Amino acid sequence: MEDYSIFKEINEDADTLNRHVLIIKTLLHEQPLGIIKISQQTGIPEHKIRYSLRILERDGIIEASREGAILTSTFLDRRDEILKYGRDVIDKIESIYNDIKNILESK
Repeated sequence: MEDYSIFKEINEDADTLNRHVLIIKTLLHEQPLGIIKISQQTGIPEHKIRYSLRILERDGIIEASREGAILTSTFLDRRDEILKYGRDVIDKIESIYNDIKNILESK
């Protein structure tokens, strides 16, 4: 896709979100985990793991322990709220897509 696409930024954000979700999934199966181990298990470069962990910690999803990153109990307890928020975001993006589709198909 061309660099001038109006969807470029959201596509890059979706890639980042996908990486965050993969890290969360990895931690759900085995925790605590450090950067190197997460990188080995996911195939994601360490510098990207480091960035994602910083964001996930800022958002209260993980916390650091001596042995590595662990998911917070708050994150796990807010499962329904998180899923609802995700559905709302998807609905918003779907609405934008439908709007642009209607605009372009009407020409």
